[in-house]
Amino acid sequence: MNGIKKNLRQFNFPDNQVYDVIHQTYLRGIKLLDSGQEIENPRAWIRATSLNVIREMSRKQKKEQSWDSHLIEHQRAVKDSDNSEDENLRLLELALKKLDPKDYKLIVLREIEGLSWKQVVSHLASKGEDITEASARQRGNRALKRLRKIFFELKNHHK
Repeated sequence: MNGIKKNLRQFNFPDNQVYDVIHQTYLRGIKLLDSGQEIENPRAWIRATSLNVIREMSRKQKKEQSWDSHLIEHQRAVKDSDNSEDENLRLLELALKKLDPKDYKLIVLREIEGLSWKQVVSHLASKGEDITEASARQRGNRALKRLRKIFFELKNHHK
């Protein structure tokens, strides 16, 4: 546990997130064992896997901070400008917020972060949601249709 805390501090995370890291590492171990693979050196595997979990947490935090700063910049731009393009962006933002969280996540991963469908499936699998690439693509297309519908409803309502 001290090694995990050391790694958390190295990535500027609070010590209390040690249990999140242990939990994620445990889940990955269970998944690995369920797939029929063996862990030959459990201590080394735990050390490496927990470090990977912390790295992923760090990447996720940086992406979220980047996304938040872009969102804040965009919100400021919307306030400063009256043109229809900014209005459309504001309505799109509202439409995104009204989406189901799963639809929102798919659209963010695919359209905003620019991930491939394979990367989207991999990301969802790391969060415990196992789906095929084809079903992810289909869900993504349906999510975009719902987003369009909400967007145009908002647009017609704001005229």
